[in-house]
Amino acid sequence: MDKVSLRIIKPIDEKANIDIISRFMPEIGSICSNQIRAGILHLLINSPRTMHSLKVESLCFKLGIRQSVCIHHLEKLSEWKLIDVKKYQKYGNKTRRSIWGLNLNYPTWILECYKSMRSHFFSEKQLDKITNINKSLRFGS
Repeated sequence: MDKVSLRIIKPIDEKANIDIISRFMPEIGSICSNQIRAGILHLLINSPRTMHSLKVESLCFKLGIRQSVCIHHLEKLSEWKLIDVKKYQKYGNKTRRSIWGLNLNYPTWILECYKSMRSHFFSEKQLDKITNINKSLRFGS
């Protein structure tokens, strides 16, 4: 398994990381075994140039899912403190959550989930397949 690292720009509160891990560790199977959630985490972890953040539309396209399905899973991951909203955008009278990213306050927790996901539920090849659903459409193959 390749070494995975996160691009972190502020100090880490190790006690908070340990508290989050102990709080959510019993749910790690639910978090990591879902194909869509695994795909979202895989895409965000492998997006260091954008500070581990992506637009909802980009996530939907790469995973081949509807926006409502994507938002549901983003909200679940947010409840588990793995991701959070990075940017809100105004659409008419409404404010929408347009960019989501890893919750870099808890990097140890994120890496623990990713490690568990890759060792117990999905191989790197499976994750690449999950996150490239529409690749053949983009390149005409």
